[in-house]
Amino acid sequence: MLALVSKYNQLPAMSYQLTTNTMNIIYIGQYTPGTTSKMRADQLKETLSKHLSKIQLYSTDKKENNTNLLTFTPSPLTFKIIDTNIPFYQTNRIWRSLGFRYKKGPLIRKINKYIINEVNSLIGQKVNRIVSENSTTNNYELNTKSYNLNPNTYKSTNLTTYRSNDLFTLIWIDKAIFLTPKTTQYLKSLTTKLVHFTPDMAFFGNQSSLFNKSLKYYDYMITTKTKEIVEYKKHGIDNNLIITTQGFDKEIHKPLMPFSEKENSVAFIGLYESYRDKIIQKLIDNQINVNLAGKGWILFVEKNKKNSYLSYFGEGLFSEDYTQFLSSSYFSIGLLSKNFPELHTTRTFEIPACGTALITEKNEETSSFFTNNEAIFYNDIDDIIDKIKYYQENIDELEILTQKGMQRVHKNGRDYNTIMTNILKDMGFRL
Repeated sequence: MLALVSKYNQLPAMSYQLTTNTMNIIYIGQYTPGTTSKMRADQLKETLSKHLSKIQLYSTDKKENNTNLLTFTPSPLTFKIIDTNIPFYQTNRIWRSLGFRYKKGPLIRKINKYIINEVNSLIGQKVNRIVSENSTTNNYELNTKSYNLNPNTYKSTNLTTYRSNDLFTLIWIDKAIFLTPKTTQYLKSLTTKLVHFTPDMAFFGNQSSLFNKSLKYYDYMITTKTKEIVEYKKHGIDNNLIITTQGFDKEIHKPLMPFSEKENSVAFIGLYESYRDKIIQKLIDNQINVNLAGKGWILFVEKNKKNSYLSYFGEGLFSEDYTQFLSSSYFSIGLLSKNFPELHTTRTFEIPACGTALITEKNEETSSFFTNNEAIFYNDIDDIIDKIKYYQENIDELEILTQKGMQRVHKNGRDYNTIMTNILKDMGFRL
């Protein structure tokens, strides 16, 4: 970035970021249509763009208990997406499988090399832009060894002095299970706001030794899993840990049909688990129509191929197909995983947002999100069946509950726009 004015150079050591005329953001993660990671990337860009004209970035020195205004109205926004699915699917399927399981091998090398090359390319573009915008200055300072840049390319040009960790306002990494500590440390050298977000369990079902070794380089860690707060603290992550919830996309997750045209069925989409098998089996055995989608259900579907109460929609549904699937049924059941201790999922909010009655187990989180008049809580399988049959006979009550559930997720700000705005505020952006 351009040189900082002298009074800011005298600030005490703290977490801060200062920009001049450009806000430079890098998003690293999966950017496949229909994925929640793409929704987050798009929402991050939209939120920053929307508020760019009024952004103020503050930093609080917790030891001195004071706050400093560090920058004001940066413009324009440069938003670079580094899609990790590109190198992932360029890797042989066998190496993908091994890399995903053990976090070693060609897949890991390919993804990290791809990220570094993309970042280095962006740095080159950025340096050229700074040179062009500041052709009257003659002070040059760049760590060419760190950035793999050729100093001869820029030695004869005029470049304002800037600090390496001011190159990017924010680097956001989504689910960094494949990033090595070396890559993470390199990214940290380019920004004062290196952020990690995961909607998944980081220390249970999706463990990564690479991620654990990289934790110390992040300025902020964002999680939706309250059960893992203790684990983050064990790794020294405390004051920079941001707790949020899963969410929904207002543009995607919305009712696609009136209540009167819905099917008298229960929709479920998700990975196969043995306890989920038992619930779905009990539903169709009790003559309740079930629309099913998700991976791992082939044997279950084959076993029940003669059961007319089961309809299988395939392994994956995305975007409008996903919304249509949820919207078309009276009910949709948000079965939590039993492979790790999660208390809510994206579907906890996506289902009500799509104008469908949410059936969910009652726990400390779901009961804080909804009342008994906004969602259908259950205690066991028999309770699920009893409540479905009750509402099938009392459709007017079901319609009211469905409407209240949808209103609740909007009123409480469970949409990605509100969630992203709150996260950015927690990181020091005044939006």
